[in-house]
Amino acid sequence: MRFFSVLTLIILISVFNSYELQAQYKISKTSEFSINSLNSVEIVDYDPIKKHYLAYENRSKGFVVLLLDEKGRILVKKDLNGQGPGQFTTAMNFLGFVNTGDVWVITPNKVISFDRKLNFKESTNFVIDNPFFVYGSTTSPIFYYKDNLKNNLVFATYPSGTSRFMRAKSLEKQHLIEFHDLKSKATFHLAPVVQRPIYKNFDNTINTMYKPIFTQDKKSNRLFVTASLDNEITVIDLLSGKTISNIKINHGDFGSFKKLPISDKTLPSYPPYTLASVNLNILHLDGGLVLLDYVREIPYGIFEKKNEEDKYYHHFSDPDYHRIILFDENKQLSEDMKIPYGQIKIAMPNNSILIKLINPDEEEDFIRYGVYQVANE
Repeated sequence: MRFFSVLTLIILISVFNSYELQAQYKISKTSEFSINSLNSVEIVDYDPIKKHYLAYENRSKGFVVLLLDEKGRILVKKDLNGQGPGQFTTAMNFLGFVNTGDVWVITPNKVISFDRKLNFKESTNFVIDNPFFVYGSTTSPIFYYKDNLKNNLVFATYPSGTSRFMRAKSLEKQHLIEFHDLKSKATFHLAPVVQRPIYKNFDNTINTMYKPIFTQDKKSNRLFVTASLDNEITVIDLLSGKTISNIKINHGDFGSFKKLPISDKTLPSYPPYTLASVNLNILHLDGGLVLLDYVREIPYGIFEKKNEEDKYYHHFSDPDYHRIILFDENKQLSEDMKIPYGQIKIAMPNNSILIKLINPDEEEDFIRYGVYQVANE
């Protein structure tokens, strides 16, 4: 009898924990706005005090930056492409608000500061050994001030989601994060790839697919780091460089880990496209939640059919194949959750996220965004 009582207790605890994971959170829309633009507009940052969005037009030529109000109306629009003061022709790796009230653009070799009307203020050059040029995936800058001194800026040199290792012969000596100290002109690295639990299962053929994924809590100067093919989130204190915690990721449907070692032969493909599952984005919400956005693997036959219907189709951009998982800074809190039909962009106040909404049935002549709150059920 005693054996059965203990067994029953274990089963009840297991069922309760499973229910708690599955029923803990929900996502609900709190507001929506539209942007009148024929070009795709990608929002990368938000100022909760002035309630302004910062965005850029995703197009083949130019570096068009926009300041928007909370209703999506364009307040300022400026093309920064050129040779004059505050202009550049290389790449806009980062774009974002800073706590001084200014707007920063970080290129592969400059930190450029603008006022809120996108008027040029100042520019500082820097040199790194392996500059990376990013096109079409600009994000807000990851930065902090060393020793809390405003004249001692340290910033990440490339955005989250960058194919950083595409030319690397091996991942053995690589790191997920590279920072540059503007004052000392020194570059340093965090999060060695060899310390990732999944590393022992890697083949060098996946170097192109293995991309650093990270975000920052600017209030606490903490960095949350994972990678496109990874099963752990590492929390790092930027001021000390020390690891605070390692959070295991239990994906609900991550086909890339089914066959080991992980290589270009074990990962499904429809050449030249991959069909694999990958982590795509990570956000830190102001309520202490960490949100991981990942893409499920797509079956070959389904991809083939969709590709015949739309030659530009890829499941990375298909909301039906996206799932999110919630964490705190120590553990996973939820199982897989579906998202509204769109693309998750940035974290917002009140434990919310901004989603670029997509109408799957028709092409609209304006851009829609929705703010969705993540809350306990």
